[in-house]
Amino acid sequence: MNTFDFAFDENGNDGFNSQDDLGIFLNHVSKPLAPSITESFQDVPKRYGGVYLGTDYGEKEFDIPITCFCTTRDEYNERIKTLTNVLVNTSSDADTEYPLRFNDDPDVTYYGHFTSIPTPTFINEGVQDFQTTLVFMLADPRGFLPQKEIKITDNDQQIIPEGNTEVDPIIHIIPKTDLYYVGYETNDDYVAVGYNVDDGDTATDSDGNITVMGQSQTQQVDDPCNSLATWIQCGEDTQAFPIYKGELDGKSAATGTSIMVAKDKDDHYEWGSRGKHKNFYGPAVMHNGLPKITPYWKVSVRLHHVKRMKNERAMGKIEAYLLDNNGNVCGRMGIEDYSMGRYPRAFIQLGNNFDSSNSDSYLTLLFDEGNGQQKQNEATKHVKVAYTKTVTVKKKTAKKKKTTKKKK
Repeated sequence: MNTFDFAFDENGNDGFNSQDDLGIFLNHVSKPLAPSITESFQDVPKRYGGVYLGTDYGEKEFDIPITCFCTTRDEYNERIKTLTNVLVNTSSDADTEYPLRFNDDPDVTYYGHFTSIPTPTFINEGVQDFQTTLVFMLADPRGFLPQKEIKITDNDQQIIPEGNTEVDPIIHIIPKTDLYYVGYETNDDYVAVGYNVDDGDTATDSDGNITVMGQSQTQQVDDPCNSLATWIQCGEDTQAFPIYKGELDGKSAATGTSIMVAKDKDDHYEWGSRGKHKNFYGPAVMHNGLPKITPYWKVSVRLHHVKRMKNERAMGKIEAYLLDNNGNVCGRMGIEDYSMGRYPRAFIQLGNNFDSSNSDSYLTLLFDEGNGQQKQNEATKHVKVAYTKTVTVKKKTAKKKKTTKKKK
């Protein structure tokens, strides 16, 4: 007799059997060939037909007809309570999908949730036997075979799973020796943890041992910032993006080693118009887009902040913004004057709104003014310094007296 198991553990044990635990009989279940299909179609005026834009696959639906035979009303009430307790999700697990397997095909497990548990109808008048049809929906329409453990023996190993569709592997990496990096790649996706291979293909430990390493990262951009050829000058009307507590103005220029604020013909920095802005102001440049969009990335930027003024005002800051593929800010890093301009503050933040009143919209990785001991003045010390002083003395020449002799 056909039965099904529901809500069992990852080892296939426990859970509920439709006949032994729920006391119901499973009627014929017609398993669907495919999940729900939605066609994307664009109607074009004055054209014979239209444009087919592809097909979207949604959930898969199982209609499970069941029958329950009860000899008394008490037995009927008990079966109804049991079915309600097992099949109805509570508020604490409302978004949980449970495993289901039909025992005529016990190697395949489906994960889903019940979306319809209709009121049972009695089969005949005067008896307590009833029947209904349960609707079980699969957000992931695939059925899963038992998990298999496969040992990776080659850096380029092709694994073909059983069944008739693609699946995502669950990869466990257990290092047996000290590693400088570890990673794996599946098609266009990869995970890499460890050293930066763009800095070389060898690593040297404290004992001088050299290890040759394979590439685990792909470099997309390496810009020495000695030219504006790969950069766009930002303005209010073009390539503008929101700058946190800052305003666009002025011009940028490239030197042989960096991109910085441009200078005018009088050798003055072109920050912008004085007296026009309430916040920090200055120029901004935007780098050309990356050649390939990737969900995993690493970026390093070298920023140089210097103030050539003797006063203690907060004079300036330098920032680098991270933009997503739509041009929206998703992170920033920089150095800015703080505490009356004495001690610059470095920061690295991820998010799109960095105002302290919206702390849920960003994550701070670094927000520091450096070593606090560097800010403390010690007590005044008097030191005697031995030195030799050279003194030049001008001597006055005595005037000679004139002697005269008189004759007597």
